[in-house]
Amino acid sequence: MEKLLISNEAYEEFVEFLKDNKIDNFNIRINYAGSGCSGPSFDISVSEPEEGDVVEKVNDISFLIKPEIIDEFGILTILSSEENDGRGMSLRPLIEPVGGCAGCSGCH
Repeated sequence: MEKLLISNEAYEEFVEFLKDNKIDNFNIRINYAGSGCSGPSFDISVSEPEEGDVVEKVNDISFLIKPEIIDEFGILTILSSEENDGRGMSLRPLIEPVGGCAGCSGCH
């Protein structure tokens, strides 16, 4: 079962982003970066696969994800700028925190 979804449009934009930043190693780790009022945040880094990683190969890119991230957030979807209403690329989890918030005091 796929653990990461990415449209052709988002894939092409992501590859362009990597090339623009002179990244030629297409082993991309998705990291959990914490939560805030808008929910969970993720970042990416160039990495090599580690034991236990979930590896989702999409054309030339290998996305590396720790199983704990999949367990907590489910399938991850990478959206293109257009798919994200012109706000740049984003990564969205299937499972959002209850109430759409990470539980900070500003949401309650």
